[in-house]
Amino acid sequence: MLNLIKMNMYRLLKSKNFIALIVMIVLAFTMTKVQVMVSNAESISVDEQGSVVYEVDPSSIEDPGFSVMDLFVSFPAEMTSLFVTVFAIVYCENERKNGFVKNLSVSKREKPLVFAAKIAPVFTFAVLLQLCAFIGVLLATLSYKSVSFGDVVPVLKYAGVETLLFTAFGMFSMAVYELFRKNVPAIIFGTFTAIGLTGQIVALIQVGLNKLGILSDSFCEKFIFAYYLISTRIAVINSSDLAGGKVPALVIGAVGLVFYLALGMTLYGKKDVV
Repeated sequence: MLNLIKMNMYRLLKSKNFIALIVMIVLAFTMTKVQVMVSNAESISVDEQGSVVYEVDPSSIEDPGFSVMDLFVSFPAEMTSLFVTVFAIVYCENERKNGFVKNLSVSKREKPLVFAAKIAPVFTFAVLLQLCAFIGVLLATLSYKSVSFGDVVPVLKYAGVETLLFTAFGMFSMAVYELFRKNVPAIIFGTFTAIGLTGQIVALIQVGLNKLGILSDSFCEKFIFAYYLISTRIAVINSSDLAGGKVPALVIGAVGLVFYLALGMTLYGKKDVV
């Protein structure tokens, strides 16, 4: 198992796709500067050449009214989830295309461990995702003369919970890939889940079951199925509310991680390696 983890980490750090994705993530977070400029603009107009002109209040440059930590938690987590699902699925696809799996000499009993070892690169990517977000935020605040750093402890807790949720979501995406063994349907399903469409479908199903009398009104008030999805918790938690519901997001992430890890290992063990 340790050797499998080492091989996965070696492949991760040597992957050109991984490096390119990291650069894209930093740029995406840096673009939050544009959102800040628009939000602080007194007016937006178009000049004679057709260029957009932002008229910014000079006082907002001195004191933008937000901290580095505020900007860090303001980026839509659903969009960050897209990076996770794309990385996880592309990683699995490249694993098969470059012959890594084919060249592994493992027994049928050891096959599920090949999938389990992928948790290492997914967790590493989730940690780097938070680091890239922080770097992007720092770059986005360079144009302001004075920006407070903010309260670090709540944000670190938030980043820790999000990292767990991202890792669980990455294992979910890999399990989906093992189900389809095709990157296109896996990315489509992962994208729908990341942006919340799967949660909306689950909510509609619950409403339908309630209308049919299968689920009572009191049950539906106490238990909203969509709230127990990892993608939902990624979207709703923030630095002041790390739970995001009656069942803490930390518990949802841990249970989801174990479940999708077991599901992926089962699917991987039952299918042919190649």
